[in-house]
Amino acid sequence: MPKLPSSSRSAAAGPAQDVPGRTPRNRRLPAHERREQILDAALHEFSERGFGAARMDDIAARAGLSKGGLYAHFGSKDAVFQALMQRMLLPSLLFDDRSPQAPARLSRTSLAAQVDGFLEGAYARLEDDRFIRTLHLLIAEGPRAPEAIAGWRADHLRLLHEQQAGMRRAVESGVMRDSALTEMVHLIHAPILLAAVLKMLQDDTHVSGILPRLRAAHRRLLLELLPPESG
Repeated sequence: MPKLPSSSRSAAAGPAQDVPGRTPRNRRLPAHERREQILDAALHEFSERGFGAARMDDIAARAGLSKGGLYAHFGSKDAVFQALMQRMLLPSLLFDDRSPQAPARLSRTSLAAQVDGFLEGAYARLEDDRFIRTLHLLIAEGPRAPEAIAGWRADHLRLLHEQQAGMRRAVESGVMRDSALTEMVHLIHAPILLAAVLKMLQDDTHVSGILPRLRAAHRRLLLELLPPESG
């Protein structure tokens, strides 16, 4: 087991609030806020140490909790890792079949509004550093922890399958065009993944210049290929 840095050892021996970057203990928080705090701590630990080397003790200490307090929220390290993926990496859906704007009810005008709302949420998430760090963590550690991401993977595929089925019904009812986008719904999300990869690999100056152009091109792609052909 790797030797902990001195700051981590001092956290175990003394007050947690004396350690920079760690949450003081004994703060009462609502359950959802505490869960977010734990996940932020876990993202730091997994990113710094890797999934295999990260310990529940260290996640608890960074979150300002006892180990027992951590286990009250998450039963295992796998459960923490999966919750990280669920928090940031489930796809934003262009349509929700349960909403009034489900594909079969769309007009050309409402389609444009739906596309704009989808893009606003998706590209805003790119500005959250936790999204990029979690994606990097999935790429780096996911293959080493297949059981820890099994639930996230199943939910991710389920959402895409639901979106694909909605697109198919929209094409059959004539409110959408039969195109590459309706045939393979993953292509609707591909520019967002490209943007995330650019943020991981390129400098901020390059990314800040290209992202608005990518988003505009993404909008054009959706609005040119999704509406039914006139006439």
